[in-house]
Amino acid sequence: MTTTPPPPEHGPPDPDDARGAGEPTGHAPAGHPPQGYPAATGRPVRPTGPAPWWRRTARLALPAGILAAGLLLTGFLTRPYQGAPAAAEARTGLLPLPLQDPGPDPFTASVAHRTGPPSPHAAPRRPQTVRDLPGSLHGLYGGRRTTASCDTGQLIRYLSADRARTAAFADTEGIEDSSVPQAVRALTPVELRYDTRITAHGFRDGEATDYQAVMQAGTAVLVDGHGVPRVRCAGGTPLTPPIELKKTPPAGGRAWPGYDPERTIAVRQTSAEVTDFVLVDPTTGRQFVRPAGTTGNADRTAP
Repeated sequence: MTTTPPPPEHGPPDPDDARGAGEPTGHAPAGHPPQGYPAATGRPVRPTGPAPWWRRTARLALPAGILAAGLLLTGFLTRPYQGAPAAAEARTGLLPLPLQDPGPDPFTASVAHRTGPPSPHAAPRRPQTVRDLPGSLHGLYGGRRTTASCDTGQLIRYLSADRARTAAFADTEGIEDSSVPQAVRALTPVELRYDTRITAHGFRDGEATDYQAVMQAGTAVLVDGHGVPRVRCAGGTPLTPPIELKKTPPAGGRAWPGYDPERTIAVRQTSAEVTDFVLVDPTTGRQFVRPAGTTGNADRTAP
């Protein structure tokens, strides 16, 4: 379980003073992504720092003779994207994605349950500039207690019905096609509490594409064991870390009131696996705990 001290029950985390356990937080220049996201190369990058848990697990499993289990999700969400290159404008633009907008070329129909922006008393303070926050931060995400924001079973059924989509999804996430169901079930459904930068992936002509985007606070996503968003539920869209844009993009697209690309966050992978996510109910502002990989049935009151 993460050791990040929780904020007061009705006091959401302040992005200008938020720190995870052992996770330093630094400012990024306006118009640039947070620390850990290098210049645009056309491909998402592996996070730096200690080896992620799935790599450590694989190494430990080998001498123990359980290679099959250890490698089931080896490489999950670590391999750089190898799909078809996106159009040039997608590399320099930044597309705002409102709550229920599936985005360009969605992978599937929406599997998101109805969500909305956090109510005024439950919304966190907006950052003053682009910030990166650790995925283990208590109160970073929201959700409705005992209710999943995404239908993971339906997402698996949609993907399984089309081999090309399954292959593109698996390639984007860096896993084998056959591991997609297990990988999706290992993710945790939550809701964003901040407008969040990401690399999103569409599906066009049998292959995955990619574009830079900002997801609106309140968006339903699935996060991995290190707190990083991996699927946007409104369109079954695979997600990977954002890349640096060479210049500040103008506001455009179907932006929501108050949208500002220079007042967003990106989520940084934690060095340790998150076992429990401390979420904030957007309707009440109260915190609760959701164990990683569960969909609401194991939610409990935050200590």
